[in-house]
Amino acid sequence: MTLNYVILVLTVLIFLIVSTHYGILAFRSFKRSKTLKLNLGQSTKIRLIHQLREALEYLSKTQTGAIITIENKDNLDMLRTDGVIIDANISSSLIISIFNKQSPLHDGAIIIRNNKIHYASTYYKITKKSIDNRYGARHRAAMGISEICDATTFVVSEENGKITYAKNGTFTPILLNQLQETLVNVFKDTN
Repeated sequence: MTLNYVILVLTVLIFLIVSTHYGILAFRSFKRSKTLKLNLGQSTKIRLIHQLREALEYLSKTQTGAIITIENKDNLDMLRTDGVIIDANISSSLIISIFNKQSPLHDGAIIIRNNKIHYASTYYKITKKSIDNRYGARHRAAMGISEICDATTFVVSEENGKITYAKNGTFTPILLNQLQETLVNVFKDTN
């Protein structure tokens, strides 16, 4: 009976330690998510829009597959796996380099957080809902992340170079001549 009692006490202690650890992580993530709202000046917005537009246009024209997520209020740390922390200023040349097929970081997504490329080569759970067969793994991952948070995700198809915008569980195809306007709308509510 004493051995069973010791095992029970140890099990309860381990459970308390593990649940406390995950509770602290969840609280930190929640607290951080409330402070992540971007506070951008007009010139910073213009620069970000220009760099993203330039990168997306290039990736589209060269049919280079890409997935670019812009974090909004919801923190994506608990909604992704793998990835490399880059924490670099946004530039079209860096984005293009990351998605270059010879780059070891080209698979997966980049996450833009606080005006920087925070993660590269990160992965999301794919959507469970049935979507058109013309969409591949990148689109399914973009749909998956758009269903569970307020992030905005752009996907460039490797098959045809088309750009798709994923937000709130829906896809919107974006023509190159609509790209600037779409990016302006994404960044208009960041103050």
